[in-house]
Amino acid sequence: MKRANRAAFTAAALLSCTLTFSGCSLISQALPQQDGTAGEQAEADGQDQGTGSTESEQAGSDEPASDSGASSADEGSAASEAGTTSDEDASGTDDGAGGSEEGQSSGSQAEVSIGESFEDPEMQDKIEVLSAVRNFDSSKKATSIELGGEVVLLEVKITPGQKYSGLIQSGAFKISDDGGADYRYDQTSGVEAEMKAAGYDPFEDVARRDGGTHQGWIAYVPDEKQDTYKIRYERGAGKVMGTDEKVPEFTTTFDIPSA
Repeated sequence: MKRANRAAFTAAALLSCTLTFSGCSLISQALPQQDGTAGEQAEADGQDQGTGSTESEQAGSDEPASDSGASSADEGSAASEAGTTSDEDASGTDDGAGGSEEGQSSGSQAEVSIGESFEDPEMQDKIEVLSAVRNFDSSKKATSIELGGEVVLLEVKITPGQKYSGLIQSGAFKISDDGGADYRYDQTSGVEAEMKAAGYDPFEDVARRDGGTHQGWIAYVPDEKQDTYKIRYERGAGKVMGTDEKVPEFTTTFDIPSA
């Protein structure tokens, strides 16, 4: 009888230990996952803060602002950059919907020189617009081309200023195919693989704190092919953090010539 009780006790003890270690194992697995999630969120939050934390940006969307101040300043352009995703979706969906079915043929791919340069007086960013590719051959945007559109590539070279931090993004360069009445964001992501395959490295976001010089290509897909296109570079207004000093917006335009 005692031997049976001892066996039962031993079995119960082993079961208890198994449950205990099983519970500990589950908790130890859960905690790293929670910590990892928090870490990713903290990293995302840090990136958002790194692009500025003015009142306008804090009230904006989750989209990263293209231009922002350092811990000392911010351009507060989240409101304009937050529209990037929606505008890209609106302009990129249906791959040419809304284009003219009687548009011009795509023509032959050709590179044209632009040679424009300017400097943002507040941020001290130096920007060179080197050249463009007209009639870029793209199977991804074949429908847009057939409906009278065109894929245009723009080559830019940027030397960021060191006065403030933040990002310079492709969304700062917008295209108009109606003489400047309306501007649309780029659609680089839609033809990125084709650009790389053709030797046109896509432009990547520039962090001012990294310094250096950065060069790359930005892609546009206008619905209606034009002889020339107008490009607008814009950096929104903001305020120096911790002060009442305001940073005025900066905008400039230039043209992409015909091939």
